[in-house]
Amino acid sequence: VVGGGVIGTSVAYHLAKVGVEDVILLERDKLTSGTTWHAAGLMTTFGSLSSTSMDMRLYTRSLYSDILPQETGLETGFMDVGFIELACDEDRLHYFRRVAAFNRLCGVNVEEISAEEVASRFPLV
Repeated sequence: VVGGGVIGTSVAYHLAKVGVEDVILLERDKLTSGTTWHAAGLMTTFGSLSSTSMDMRLYTRSLYSDILPQETGLETGFMDVGFIELACDEDRLHYFRRVAAFNRLCGVNVEEISAEEVASRFPLV
C-alpha cells in the first residue's frame, strides 16, 4: 500500500483484519503527515444522500472513536466535535434540509440553527 495517510493506513489495517499476512505500507515521511494532517477535523457524516456512503462514514467514526482504542489500548485522538455548514441561498438550504432529514433517518444528530445562533457561536462569520 502506497501512502500512510488515512486511506492507505485504513487499507493496510483492513487487509490485515481479513487475514492478508504480507501487507506492506510505504510512506515517504511520518504517518498521516501529508494531506491527512492538513484535513484533520474534516471527517463528517453530513453531506451524503447515499446509504452506502453513510454506512462508511459511520463506521469510520466508530473505528476511530471506539474500535481502534479497544483493540490497541491507545487513544486515536479523535474528537467528535461537529461543525457548522452555511446555506447562503434557498437552493442550498433546501439541499441541506434534505441531507439533514436523511442523516436523521440514519441516526445522526443534525440541528438547523439560525443565522443569529451562528453569529453567537462564531462572531467572525
